[in-house]
Amino acid sequence: MKKLFGLGKGLGSLIPTAAETGKQASQKENVFYVEINRIKPNPNQPRRDFEEEGLKELAKSIRKHGVLQPLLVSKVENESPKGLEVYYHLIAGERRWRASQIAGLPQVPVIIRDDMDEEKDRLEIALVENLQRKDLNSVEEAEAYEHLSKEFGLTQKEIAEKVAKSREYVANAVRVLNLPQDIREALRSEKISRSHAKALLAISDMTQQRDIFNQILSGNLSSKETENIASSAKSKPKAKKDNKFTTLEKNLSETLKAPVLIHAAEKGGKIIVRFATLEELNKIAKSIID
Repeated sequence: MKKLFGLGKGLGSLIPTAAETGKQASQKENVFYVEINRIKPNPNQPRRDFEEEGLKELAKSIRKHGVLQPLLVSKVENESPKGLEVYYHLIAGERRWRASQIAGLPQVPVIIRDDMDEEKDRLEIALVENLQRKDLNSVEEAEAYEHLSKEFGLTQKEIAEKVAKSREYVANAVRVLNLPQDIREALRSEKISRSHAKALLAISDMTQQRDIFNQILSGNLSSKETENIASSAKSKPKAKKDNKFTTLEKNLSETLKAPVLIHAAEKGGKIIVRFATLEELNKIAKSIID
């Protein structure tokens, strides 16, 4: 491990005072160079999605300019039959670490924090860094808040103080985890926006929520239009659905491989079959004709 002096505060300039764990923000941090294969990723890293093309672009920059911002790690020593084994637990900077591996760097600059023994402290710092860099999508952010709450017993107010957000912001962020799995994944991959997700959460009728979600995916609804539909649905008394159509809707949806809604009127009614692409429409038409 090679020591490098005089590079300033490292991540101390990125992390707000609320996230400090007893050290003054003005304290200087020593920067070392360690072997990249001695660094292990943080299992509680709140960020799950690392876009491959973005990593390649960062690796290209690292080959040219080096790693400009040191990684934050904690040192771990384990006794083994071969003697003392030393490795480093990554706290923050996993994207830079991954890109450095792609770039083929044998060593990377790190700041070693010996006061980060607790899993909670490592998660807090990783969460704060990602939030400040705006690297987390809405689902990753919600999962990180949920983890701090369930695993470490932090209240939403305490979480809000640590990440410099309001309690209301944290409460609203966590609510996206109440969405169905496939809608959460669409939000994670940014196929729908945070505004879309907020509007969908306001719709209690699951059938209507599913119908609107499919319209969003097909590009037929903007965030504002989705919010207006959700607002309208909340203001109207919920109509009792005729259960005799539920099974028929399900059977038709399975047969046509598309969402189907049946709306009954005093005389007659209508069947609505949703599709997102021309290819889906062709498949539906083929199923009906055949």
